[in-house]
Amino acid sequence: MPGKVALVEFEKCDPSKCEKGVCAAAQVCPRKLVKQETPYEIPMFHPTICKGCSECARVCPQKAVKIVTL
Repeated sequence: MPGKVALVEFEKCDPSKCEKGVCAAAQVCPRKLVKQETPYEIPMFHPTICKGCSECARVCPQKAVKIVTL
C-alpha cells in the first residue's frame, strides 16, 4: 500500500533562513525524524519511518521539504 513520506531538496535547504539557524522542520517533526547536529548545518531526514504528516513541509521557509507518495 502506498504511503506518504517527506523528502528534502537539499539544493533549496538553507538553515540560515530559519530562526537562529535551527531547522524549522526539525523543530516541528512529531516523530523527531529530522535531525540537525548544529545550527546552520543541513538537517538529515529519515524518510523510511516517516508517516507523511506534512508538518515539516508546512513550516519550511524555503519550501525545501516535499511530501511524496511512494
